[in-house]
Amino acid sequence: MGGSTPRRRRAWLHIAVAALVAGRARPFVVGPPGARPPTALAVKLQRKWANERKTLADKVAADGGGSDAASKGIVGDVDVIFRQGNATKATKAIVGQPLTEVATNADQFIRYKCKKGECGTCEVQVDGKWVRSCVTTIPYVDPGHAFEVTVKPSMVARKKSSRFYSVKSILDGWVNNILGMVGFVRTSAREGKNFRVRIDRESEIAAKVAAKKAARRAAREKQGA
Repeated sequence: MGGSTPRRRRAWLHIAVAALVAGRARPFVVGPPGARPPTALAVKLQRKWANERKTLADKVAADGGGSDAASKGIVGDVDVIFRQGNATKATKAIVGQPLTEVATNADQFIRYKCKKGECGTCEVQVDGKWVRSCVTTIPYVDPGHAFEVTVKPSMVARKKSSRFYSVKSILDGWVNNILGMVGFVRTSAREGKNFRVRIDRESEIAAKVAAKKAARRAAREKQGA
């Protein structure tokens, strides 16, 4: 049962790859003491994995960008500042990055509509000029300077009601219903009085018409006699 079979080698290789992916593998340690050295494929996978882990966020953290910024994916070499009234928000960006993404990273609200640069809803001010955020990208900025964006004070997110019904809406509904019932009663009373007056007038007119007809009939009968 001793020795190394192709099946055992494949098993050790799978263990080595799994350990590399989990980030717990050490160079040239692939199995218990006495096992064969790692294969060329295992060494190649280990080196490839080590290189892929060196992401842009890792580099920023290593260069002093801060692990918090790196964990949030806020990376870049351009300082961006959003000003809206007395509020200021700062973040990092990469040259050529869409301003919309940078605003999202900074939690800066900008209202959009067409997102094609046509309507002008998302206009912000940069260097005294109005630009449209949806088609603007971060330019190169000299070291020590920041890309400043001024957002209109009126550009604020609308608050959405978390509940369809509220105490105020229920009270308003009751008040409206009560007012509607009172108005209905008043209207009914007023219209009822008018209705009686109209009926009385119609009765008087009918009586006068009947009297005139009777008078005409009597005159014709008298003339015929």
